Amino acid sequence: MKISNCPICGLPWSETVDEEEVRYSYWICECCGCEYGNDDNPAYRENWLKQGAPWFDPKQRPSSWNLEEQLRHIIPDWNAR
Repeated sequence: MKISNCPICGLPWSETVDEEEVRYSYWICECCGCEYGNDDNPAYRENWLKQGAPWFDPKQRPSSWNLEEQLRHIIPDWNAR
């Protein structure tokens, strides 16, 4: 399956990539800080949200950022796939 958003926080990416590439990439999301292949699971998301959804790289946060809109693009059962 091709995906174009962080499966944990929903941050849109500049390009669409294969799900398997993300799972084993060890890329780090600039928004939630998830390291794919290591942290990517619903518990990580829950903890990130409990902390107030802080940006891992605050300089990358758009001024028009909307958490609720972004969360519409998560993959709720990401670790179960």
